[in-house]
Amino acid sequence: MKAENAVLSTVAIFTLAFILLTLNSSNSPSEEKNWQIANVCLADHNSLESHEHVQLAIIINGSEVEIESNIGIGDPGCDGMKGIHTHDNTGRLHIETPSVMPAPLGAFFEIWGESFSQNEIMGHKNDSNHEIVLTVNGEVNHLYDEYMMQDGDQIRIEYRGI
Repeated sequence: MKAENAVLSTVAIFTLAFILLTLNSSNSPSEEKNWQIANVCLADHNSLESHEHVQLAIIINGSEVEIESNIGIGDPGCDGMKGIHTHDNTGRLHIETPSVMPAPLGAFFEIWGESFSQNEIMGHKNDSNHEIVLTVNGEVNHLYDEYMMQDGDQIRIEYRGI
């Protein structure tokens, strides 16, 4: 009887641990989003349904971050161009898709391999002394990575002291 109780107790503990880990992982803020546009891979500029442009500026503690050329071009698993990419280091994002689909700002950061959310930009996190402010066309926007970019948008992300 004691051995049976020990086995049942052990199984109960492992079951509880599994449930807690499963619940915790589904609420994880680092969970990747499943943005369709991040998986687009274009061979060329032919047969595009959309071709839009957005201007992005990132300021970290008063210094502008260079947005590299060729982000999303020739990436592993995509010899062509991702649905959001750059051609030069001016901060101009090219949104090109074979069909109409949303283009969330966070998808660009996923393609780039950099972090961006309401709590973090490129490894810089909100804390009691710093904040992240997103403006779109001069207006503060609270959607952060979920913001759906539109043709002609002027986007500014600033990490700054409070």
